[in-house]
Amino acid sequence: MDATSLLELLLAGRALAGAAAGEPSVQSKRERHVANEFEFLDKHFDPTGIAEVAAQAAVERFGYYPNARTSTVIFGVPWERLTAQIAQAVSNYGNGGVYDAPAYATLTADGLQWQIVVTGLRFVNATRTMSGGRPQYEIDEYANGTVLLNAEMGDALQLGEIVHLDTGIGTWKKRVEVKNPPSY
Repeated sequence: MDATSLLELLLAGRALAGAAAGEPSVQSKRERHVANEFEFLDKHFDPTGIAEVAAQAAVERFGYYPNARTSTVIFGVPWERLTAQIAQAVSNYGNGGVYDAPAYATLTADGLQWQIVVTGLRFVNATRTMSGGRPQYEIDEYANGTVLLNAEMGDALQLGEIVHLDTGIGTWKKRVEVKNPPSY
């Protein structure tokens, strides 16, 4: 047995021993990285179909980001469908078209970041202002809305981590009140 074969055998044995001990393989490490593509978006999502619940989540986000002036939460759409639309938009770009989809993607001029537009969404947008040293919240619900996402460019035109979300336009539905706004 030559040195190369011996090294390959040792590496294979180490991988098997790690798998038996419950250590993640290189492949599962990659899969975990893929799962983090939507970690940022998850902070702007609530699985509810109720605007008041999404509004509460939007207001609570200010506690984590004290300098933020706005907070947006997408709701009323299954997480799997939302993330599939985003992934499909990136895939469509690589295949050369939009294909009658509710989301589309383009690359920035430098080719380092995706700009993704997702349409047909429900979201709440909370705005915080200070009045007399106390926070005041205005929360509006929108339907048929557009959300703009920025994401890192992955390898070979793949979707990388989503890093920013902005709301575009939408059909204003109503002002939403929260029952227990935080006082921070």
